[in-house]
Amino acid sequence: MYNLVKRNILDKNLIKNGDNILIGLSGGPDSIFLFHNLRLLKETLSFNLYASHINHMYRGQDAQHDEDFVRSLCSSYGIKLFVKRKNASDYANELKVTEEEAGRILRYNFFRENLNEIGGGKIAVAHNLNDQAETVLQRIIRGSGIDGLSAMSFIKDDLIRPILNVQRYEIEKYLYDNNYEFCIDKTNSQDIYGRNKIRLNLIPYLEKDFNPNIQNTLYRMSEVMKRDSKIISKYINSKYKDSLLEVDNNKVVLDFEKLKSMEDYETGRIIRQGIEELKGNTNNIEMKHIEYINEFIKNGKTGKTINLTEGFTISISYGKFIVRKIVENTSSFIYNIITDEPIFIKEVGKTILLKVLEYEEFNPKDNLGISLDYGLIEGKLKVRNRRHGDSIVPCGMKGSKKIKDIFIDMKVPTFERDKKLIIADDCNILWLEGFRIHNRYKVSSSTKKILNITVWEDKNEQGY
Repeated sequence: MYNLVKRNILDKNLIKNGDNILIGLSGGPDSIFLFHNLRLLKETLSFNLYASHINHMYRGQDAQHDEDFVRSLCSSYGIKLFVKRKNASDYANELKVTEEEAGRILRYNFFRENLNEIGGGKIAVAHNLNDQAETVLQRIIRGSGIDGLSAMSFIKDDLIRPILNVQRYEIEKYLYDNNYEFCIDKTNSQDIYGRNKIRLNLIPYLEKDFNPNIQNTLYRMSEVMKRDSKIISKYINSKYKDSLLEVDNNKVVLDFEKLKSMEDYETGRIIRQGIEELKGNTNNIEMKHIEYINEFIKNGKTGKTINLTEGFTISISYGKFIVRKIVENTSSFIYNIITDEPIFIKEVGKTILLKVLEYEEFNPKDNLGISLDYGLIEGKLKVRNRRHGDSIVPCGMKGSKKIKDIFIDMKVPTFERDKKLIIADDCNILWLEGFRIHNRYKVSSSTKKILNITVWEDKNEQGY
């Protein structure tokens, strides 16, 4: 077994020299098997080993026993251990998900907190060949496509599975042969969860009546699906990049006309890729959502927005198809301006700087920021976002125009409008970010001092 795990690590490049490896250590046979193999390999392969344990608390004394066991184990081998206690049942109620899903979220959030503390690295989990077979069956039952049937990989981003091709009976034999102790989770032998029912009822039935090697068969199928999925992904990635107009932390903007010219199977995968870019995965994105997206692309109209799933919306706006992660609405804000001092506006993650220059310092060819006639300012300067009824007299025009109408004319999506900065004095709006200055404040031959405005994206509270 030692040699098999070592070969997996080397052949699949799971661990590099000097890596920090954090093992998810429940205390059960699978994780104990992985722990001892990594413990024995860490000197040979030159990596640092840490462990992480979640006490889900819903098993009472049994859960506490597992925590105590893991603490003692790590202490005896000098392995640093991170422990978190959180009731998975309560957390499931908070998130309105199953206990299984709540437990998964808890674990991986905690693992990544631990990685940050140790300076980065990889998370090693003890999924094995039997787990892979169960996952494939679970996804077949749910109606997954080829991506879902490829199931788990030996490596994905910062997650490694060094024993994915090891069968459970081999794990148990190794532990018994080497007199390694481990914990037994009694809930694993109760068909109270969907996955347990597959393990305890469905797989034995398939082995008895259809194929005694069903788990190996499902594992091999997942490997074939994985290879085919990579070919498809390469093609879709090319189509995605061709239709991509814009992307940031909260939205993906695609060319609507290009999407309309594609086949349904292409657009569905492209939107899935957009969601994955924002979310980090496509968990809980089902066929019904893809069908809904394709119908929306065929029949949707500009200005229409639809809630998709898990805090995502899709909308069509002026030739753009927008996948957006719902974030809290931008709060109303207003800041008093002190010239020559940068102001960080936390509500929109931008910094603004207003400087007063002598006219002789002004060079219109520099094209550095926005310039206004400082001598025409009345009262105090403020930076804020829009208010109901706001209007401005755009440069080159005589009459005023509502800010709302400017946004419509310039095709600014609704969710972006509260993020646009406005500079105002006591009487007028002087400038609307990205669009117009007030006609009255434009620089002319009679201007003596210049008010220069620069804005930049900045997540740093100091504004630098």
